[in-house]
Amino acid sequence: MTDRDAHRTGRAEGTGATGSAVNTEYRIAHLQERLVREEIAELGMRIESRGDAVLVTGTVPTAECRETVERIVEEELAGIPVRTDVVVADATAPDRPEELA
Repeated sequence: MTDRDAHRTGRAEGTGATGSAVNTEYRIAHLQERLVREEIAELGMRIESRGDAVLVTGTVPTAECRETVERIVEEELAGIPVRTDVVVADATAPDRPEELA
């Protein structure tokens, strides 16, 4: 196998295995599909590969929704280091008027 073939196929010479980056991207795509189609129908998550880890960011409406997102992320990306930065939106009305300077 030439270097060009190894690059095209994602295989390292002598290993016979595909690159882990390809597998991670596939798993990220599957995670995104699952977040959209399951009970939470969450479209606001950003999921990206950062080196050997995956970063999940976004805003959800409730703490329960955040827990569900984190559970699904753990299920889909088991064995991959993941950093989650999912925040809960504060939808309550302010208790006082906003003061502008």
